[in-house]
Amino acid sequence: MAATLVTPRRRGRRGYQKMTDINVTPFIDVMLVLLIVFMVTAPLIIAGTQIELPADAKAAAASPDDSTIIVRVAADGGITVKNAPVDLAMLVPEVTRLSAGDKGRVVVVLGDRQASYAQVAAVLGPLSAAGFTGLALGKGPDGAAPPAPPGRKG
Repeated sequence: MAATLVTPRRRGRRGYQKMTDINVTPFIDVMLVLLIVFMVTAPLIIAGTQIELPADAKAAAASPDDSTIIVRVAADGGITVKNAPVDLAMLVPEVTRLSAGDKGRVVVVLGDRQASYAQVAAVLGPLSAAGFTGLALGKGPDGAAPPAPPGRKG
């Protein structure tokens, strides 16, 4: 018995045809890897992080000292610095004057309950751009902003 080698027949000039079917094996591999990643990370995202809250939530608020600069934003957009009304254009020069050029001084911005976020951000933005690093948001003792100083309606 002799073995004969049979050569494959070629169709036309080309020996191979283009594959017209989509190869989904790499797609399935990627999807299975992503499924495993999401199955592992989903419990971590849902669980969250447990934090210890203070036992006494009604602790006394820190009272500002004389070096603290308090900026109040009223519901109508009025701004007061150290109980004196100030225009938005004069806010940065006034705070710079009160801080004697010290950009690290604490500047507390108190917003009225009815003041919009845009009004408070309009005060924080120029102060931050001027280089003040001690910016802070504050609240009154009952959760609301302190009342407006005497002589101003609000």
